[in-house]
Amino acid sequence: MSASKTKENKKVRPFPMILQSYREVIHNSAMFDNLCDSLKEYKHEITSIRCLAIGSFSDDFPAKYQLALLIEIIEYLEKDDKKIQVSIYDPVFTDEDKQYMSENYESWIIESEMDADKFKPESTLFFLPHAPLDLTEAVLKADKPTFLLANNIVQHTDRYTKTQLFEKYPILCKLVHFAEAESSSTNETTPTPDDGFTTFVSKKKRKQKSKYKFVEPTIDYDAIETSFKGCSFLTTFEKGTLLKDKPWVNSFSDLALHYINQSE
Repeated sequence: MSASKTKENKKVRPFPMILQSYREVIHNSAMFDNLCDSLKEYKHEITSIRCLAIGSFSDDFPAKYQLALLIEIIEYLEKDDKKIQVSIYDPVFTDEDKQYMSENYESWIIESEMDADKFKPESTLFFLPHAPLDLTEAVLKADKPTFLLANNIVQHTDRYTKTQLFEKYPILCKLVHFAEAESSSTNETTPTPDDGFTTFVSKKKRKQKSKYKFVEPTIDYDAIETSFKGCSFLTTFEKGTLLKDKPWVNSFSDLALHYINQSE
């Protein structure tokens, strides 16, 4: 296809039309049905949304789908005749992004710091698609969210050992610890079936294995000062299967809805 033909196609499908088509894809997806089911019990509690790290939707393909999901979530939450307040920010927003929001969503507030008087953390859904770990750590510390729709914190930190995570992102480290403990208690992991046979390992190999086995240092999680006392997954979208091989490609690659039990 020639460059001129591509330009013509872009003119034929302006951004509002593209966004609407993406919203329809999301609205009719099993992923969105799953999310709505997971939010249903808490729907009456959520009165606002704080969105960060969404990207420039005028430029980026994933950001367009993330914006489409944001709008669909808002419409779902507003079905009970209530108005959802929206606070949104990303340093990569272009003038085009800001203009589109101001013209189409006048009530949305574009702000780098959330106004705690208007947006109460216990009643705000924090939507952080593809947020880097340092941003997630900062949000956990400053804003103390209860509802967090973001990268699965266990999967998103698995490149670190527990010690590395503790040293670099202590608050996330403690949250991961709570989430893993909760997942373990609800039997999310699948045990390996016992076939009745025991693999023979020589005494020499057992000695070598024990000699070089890495032992993680014990982490004193109680020493990490945080506002929360637990974390569970409201949904992992069927362990990510509802997110993969879809038209949105990697826009929601490891999304999960976390419920963070904040201390009183």
